[in-house]
Amino acid sequence: MERLYTDYPELYDAIQSEWDYDRDCAFVRDLLDGRDPENLRLLEIGCGTGEHTRRFAADGYDVTAMDPNEGMLSRAKEKIDIEYHAAGVPGIPVDSEFDVVVAIRGVINHLPPAELEAAIEDVAARLAPDGVFVFDNSPLSPGGNEVAIDAGEADGGRYARLVQMNPDGDRLRWDQIVFTPDGDVCVDTRPMTPFDDLDLAVALAEHGLDVEPVDGYGPDDDRTVFVCTPR
Repeated sequence: MERLYTDYPELYDAIQSEWDYDRDCAFVRDLLDGRDPENLRLLEIGCGTGEHTRRFAADGYDVTAMDPNEGMLSRAKEKIDIEYHAAGVPGIPVDSEFDVVVAIRGVINHLPPAELEAAIEDVAARLAPDGVFVFDNSPLSPGGNEVAIDAGEADGGRYARLVQMNPDGDRLRWDQIVFTPDGDVCVDTRPMTPFDDLDLAVALAEHGLDVEPVDGYGPDDDRTVFVCTPR
């Protein structure tokens, strides 16, 4: 059960507080250099607690954001007032075209392998003819990893968590135990998929998208970023 997403979105924000959201948004902004953001519609898939969302809105984009988790959306709605949808891909609930579609920070890795093709088709159908789709693939090891320990500050005190990726068929099980500032113990399990970059590129091409892979959103980012445009 994804309790961190559903019950503790504010704690998720504390755990992710050192992530460079500004860098990610600057990468997208630089791709669109010369285009007026106030004339661009942006769809954010997997918006989470809205940290990228509020930055895109501040840059002037007409932002629509979606996330399948109501707990995360509730946190995002506290930060910025835009159009939200409780949905994921495949299944985009907005029947219109977007100039920019983004799915940042391993959103694609939450998909089961069997849903990848439908998700890409869903996105491609929403892209404007001169639009751009930006997403990243997390470098997840199919064999999992060792236990990691993290501790930090959150509202109300300190938290600590143990986290490990464990193999589970063709997927990974992201298992973690979080000791919250209020003394609760949050046991959280989330399925993830370690997609191969080449397999993603082939699937994108088959759905009419030209692909440019980039090594990260900036220095010290070890994920592959895909910049996709309609052929």
